[in-house]
Amino acid sequence: MVNQYLPCVLAAYSDSSFTNPHQVVLETDPPSYEGRFTHMGAEYWGVETDRHIAFSVDEQQARFRFDPDAHHTLELELTRPSLVREVRVSTRWYTGNHVPNISVELRLPGGASKVVLDRAALAPDQEHVFELDEVLAHGALVRCYHEGGIARINLFGEPAGPPDSRLNVLADARILRVSNDHFGRPDKAVVGVREEDYMIGWESARMGFGEHVVFELVAPVKVDELVVDTYLHRLNAPLSCHLFGLPVTAKTDGDYCSSQMPRWTVCRDDGTAVEIDDLLAYMTERCYLDEHGVASGPLDIQLIAREASPWVSLIEFGRLYPDRLHRFQAVAPHEAVSHLLYMHFPNGGIHGLRVHAQPENH
Repeated sequence: MVNQYLPCVLAAYSDSSFTNPHQVVLETDPPSYEGRFTHMGAEYWGVETDRHIAFSVDEQQARFRFDPDAHHTLELELTRPSLVREVRVSTRWYTGNHVPNISVELRLPGGASKVVLDRAALAPDQEHVFELDEVLAHGALVRCYHEGGIARINLFGEPAGPPDSRLNVLADARILRVSNDHFGRPDKAVVGVREEDYMIGWESARMGFGEHVVFELVAPVKVDELVVDTYLHRLNAPLSCHLFGLPVTAKTDGDYCSSQMPRWTVCRDDGTAVEIDDLLAYMTERCYLDEHGVASGPLDIQLIAREASPWVSLIEFGRLYPDRLHRFQAVAPHEAVSHLLYMHFPNGGIHGLRVHAQPENH
């Protein structure tokens, strides 16, 4: 039985300060970058983390504390369910900075998981093949103890199901309104599928406080999942995302793009709260200062649906992280919607934006 390379994406990782980590899941033979340097030092292929994750410093006692369980992580997502029979790991070209040990936990259908490698030792500048008992999986969590570099990690076996062929209902939708597209438009994110090795997508200017885009769908749908990909947006990803739908039965005067949208509420530590019509103006004009020009303390900012608004919350709050593939399940059941309002806070860039949904009468 011949095992084949199983394509996957690097959905998330804890750190790769020195390299482009998405190279690590490719089948490509790691090239030599000997003699090549970047502003971060010598150039390497794959993942290379920062140093000293296992140590903390106690300055008062002039000592260090070591955590033997400290580790970095890589989250791999297979492009289709597969029977995994091998894990292959390369530390090629990492001669004094390789990861010493890894654990691999395969993600199983139904949300379970199985540890198939437990702190397996890695040698510098070598190819490693770990044979496994066959496991049906859709991804893997790799723990790197404690730090260092890996040039490549691949899963091998046999596909056991079709790839995800769900359509992105935003692909044919009409964009009615965008709050800010200073560095890139939302339609770039709608078609973003990680084919580039640089940042591209929808990116707003820095001064935004709650960006949004309104889509008019070709046909009413019931939303299953929102996918937000901040691929390669390592320093400029938004902090949260929110999704609202306009039910087909909603009564609206057609001004749902402005006055009827959800609003931001600002709360002070003393308990006072105010609903803000224009958070951008509120923040840029520093309306939170008192008559003496002094801020009374930190503010809590929260998105709320207006009582009179026809917009229905499908995903109330989704935490976003840099350079990560995020999946959020919509509230169920819900009425079919004809329009979608996507928001993220406060500003920044996303590479990919997809909505998977069922037809209205499904």
